[in-house]
Amino acid sequence: MSTYMKGICCTLLSAVIFGFTPILVRIAYEGGANSITITFLRAWLALPLLYALMHRRHIPLRLEDSQVKHVLLLGIVGSCATTVCLYMSYNFISVGMATTLHFIYPILVSLGCVLFFRQRLQTFQLFSLILGCIGISTFMDLSFGGSFAGIALALISGFFYAFHISYISASGLQDMYFFKLSFYLCLITGTICGLIGTLTGTLSFHLTWTAWGFAVIVSFFVSVGAISLLQLGIRMTGPCTASILSTLEPITSVLLGVIILDEKLTFYKGIGCILILASVIVITLGENRNHHRTVCQSISEE
Repeated sequence: MSTYMKGICCTLLSAVIFGFTPILVRIAYEGGANSITITFLRAWLALPLLYALMHRRHIPLRLEDSQVKHVLLLGIVGSCATTVCLYMSYNFISVGMATTLHFIYPILVSLGCVLFFRQRLQTFQLFSLILGCIGISTFMDLSFGGSFAGIALALISGFFYAFHISYISASGLQDMYFFKLSFYLCLITGTICGLIGTLTGTLSFHLTWTAWGFAVIVSFFVSVGAISLLQLGIRMTGPCTASILSTLEPITSVLLGVIILDEKLTFYKGIGCILILASVIVITLGENRNHHRTVCQSISEE
C-alpha cells in the first residue's frame, strides 16, 4: 500500500472515531458531565497510555526549543479551544446542527492552502469539497433555530479546527512522533480545562458510572486513537485532502444516532450520506491516480 493510501486510511479511521464522539458526549452529559469536565477527562485519562506507548518505543519526552512555541499554540488554540467550543455548543443546539456548522473547516483549510500556502486546488479536490459541503448541509436541523450562543460556538470551533489542521503542516509538527504530539496536546488541554473548571466551579466529578465509562472510552479512542491517526493522515496526504476526507465523520454520527438514540434517518440525510461517500471516493481515487502518475514520472526520469 502506498504512503498516500495509508494516509487516506488513517484519516478515514480517525473520522469514524471522531464521528461517534458526539453521541458518547451527549450520553455523558445525562450522567452529570459538562463540556469542561469531559474535555479535562478526555485529556488527562489518556496521558498514562500515551506515555507508555512512547516509552515502549524509546521516544524521548523532551521537546526541541524550536518546537515549544508551536506545540503551545497548537495545544491552546487548535486542541483546547476547538474541543471546549464544540462540546459547549451541544448544550444549546442539536448535534446535527453543531456538526454542520463545525464542518465549515474543510472550506477554511482549502482556502488557507490556496491563499497562504500557494497550493492549487485540483479539479477533483474542488469537486469533492463541493460534494462534501452539500452533503453535510443536509444534516442541518431547519426545524430548530437554536440559540445564537450555540451557533456561534459551533462556528468558532470550526475556525479553530481549521487552524489546527493547517498549523500542524505549516509549523512542521507533522514530523513529530504522533503519540508524542498527542501527549503534549492532551497535557496542555487538560491543564487549561482544569484551571478554567477550578476557577469557574464547572469541573465536576459527580458523575454516574455510565458517564465515567463513556469518558474513558472518549479519552482512549479520541485522544490516543483519532488525534494520532489524523496527524498521520495530515503528514501523508496534506491538510487539504485530510480535511476533505474528514467529512466522513458526520455519516458516523448520523448512523450511530439512528442505532443508539433511535433518531430518524430522513430522506435528505440519506442523500447527504451518499454525497459525502461520493466525495470521499472522488478524493481517494484522484489522489491515488496522482500518486501513480508521480511514481511513473520518477521511474521514467531515472
